[in-house]
Amino acid sequence: MRAASRARLFLAGLATRHSTAGQSEVLCPGAAAGGDVGVPGRRAALPVTATDHLDALARALTAAGWSTSPRYQESPALLRVVAPELPGVGESVWVKPGVGGVPWFISSTGDPLAPCHDLAAAVAGIETRLGPYMATASLCTAAEEESLRRRLADRVRTPRRRT
Repeated sequence: MRAASRARLFLAGLATRHSTAGQSEVLCPGAAAGGDVGVPGRRAALPVTATDHLDALARALTAAGWSTSPRYQESPALLRVVAPELPGVGESVWVKPGVGGVPWFISSTGDPLAPCHDLAAAVAGIETRLGPYMATASLCTAAEEESLRRRLADRVRTPRRRT
């Protein structure tokens, strides 16, 4: 058998052994690869997109009590973050490659919040930015409630005169 024939047989064997055509499931980014795909126990080398990072951040922010709404149809893809009590004030976050190609979460002002692999720091950065607004809103809400309570109490105490 000639060397060229042996090389073709070897390559054909590799192609069949590593073929993913028969698999019914699609691996998620970072999912462990099966026994017949690549090297067993290694992570799948699937690309991770900006929306994957924003989805992970949305899950972390929702767990921390924030409301999120993805705006992936825009370019770049954005994640809008607001507090449920104050939906008019929020932050839009997007993903940008940083030094060495490491993706970072970027605020609406263009300031870097945290690398995408550090979700806790990104959540803390957003809380730092929106926290003062939330504190002010809660103080205003408490003052408005107290004012309303006083006005209602005054109305109950002093009956209205009809003329």
